[in-house]
Amino acid sequence: MNIMKIAGSIMVIASSTAIGFYFSGQMRQRITDLRELRKLIGLLRGDIRYAATPLPEAISMLARRDNGSFRKFLDYVSERLYELSGQTFALIWRSGVESMLSCTSLSRKDKLQLAQLADNLGYLDKDMQVNTLDLYIAQLDEEIADLSKTVREKAYLYNTLGIMAGIFITIVMI
Repeated sequence: MNIMKIAGSIMVIASSTAIGFYFSGQMRQRITDLRELRKLIGLLRGDIRYAATPLPEAISMLARRDNGSFRKFLDYVSERLYELSGQTFALIWRSGVESMLSCTSLSRKDKLQLAQLADNLGYLDKDMQVNTLDLYIAQLDEEIADLSKTVREKAYLYNTLGIMAGIFITIVMI
């Protein structure tokens, strides 16, 4: 019976510790995803501003260049734009954000801001599109800076809370 209690205690502590490490890893992955998104939006901005590339073609080129977690999203948007189904760019972009970005660590707020980006792209002139992308890049930079400041403390907190919760549950069970 004592061996069962010890094994159960070890399993509870290990699983709660794993949950703490999972959440701290998700936070670090979110920063990585935001940095990758910032890079892609910067490339999109450059293609529109300097090469005067039309939006569907610029997104298609981004999809070919990207090997990260946003590739499916960019492929989806690119394919849907070339189908010429009569849907607006904003609708295609929003449906891509909702359906293709579930594999990323972006928060609901990040996805909402990304979806809102499409409201001002696709139908404005080149300068307004570039200004919209500049504003979004500034928002991303601010979010990345805020997360980078707090990631160490929060990751330590998540890890410690996971371990302590496991110990507490074990004590209560025994």
